[in-house]
Amino acid sequence: MKVIPHLASRAARGKNLTICYGIHDFPVGKILVALTAEGICWLGINCTEATLRDNWKGAEFVEDAKVTARAAREIARRWPEKLGQLSIPVVLYGTAFQLKVWKELLKIKSGSTVTYEQIAQKIGSPKAVRAVGSAVGKNTVSIVVPCHRVVNKASGKVNYGWGPAVKKALLKAEAA
Repeated sequence: MKVIPHLASRAARGKNLTICYGIHDFPVGKILVALTAEGICWLGINCTEATLRDNWKGAEFVEDAKVTARAAREIARRWPEKLGQLSIPVVLYGTAFQLKVWKELLKIKSGSTVTYEQIAQKIGSPKAVRAVGSAVGKNTVSIVVPCHRVVNKASGKVNYGWGPAVKKALLKAEAA
């Protein structure tokens, strides 16, 4: 899978972008897939257009499920074990730290989990566990960039932007 990183703050990442989006069926609910001219920039689970717009301030939005259908079908077909073979590039907009964390998430194999602490150690910032948690939570391409595979060290509380039930369903489907 080709990953196209862009350094950008959340406030600036939507500027001068046209984003095409559509809502599609997925094994754990509905996914909202959004594309720029470069590739997939957003994948939300059971979310609305309002959530997308809130995360891409200043962008122009075009709703067209026909345009995003190919990407959605490929994600569903390749999930969970072959997402690394996506033919559509993944476009990531974030800070240098976020991009580093998200690239590390892409290395987590289907069926396994890692802790926030392990991610912090792998990126060379062992004391930045909370910052890693924040970056994981700001991932804009859920499922493809598998933030759901990151768990708390104590394994008690389940954090996930799309809800704990969705995270548990994703991990169960991946047999983690």
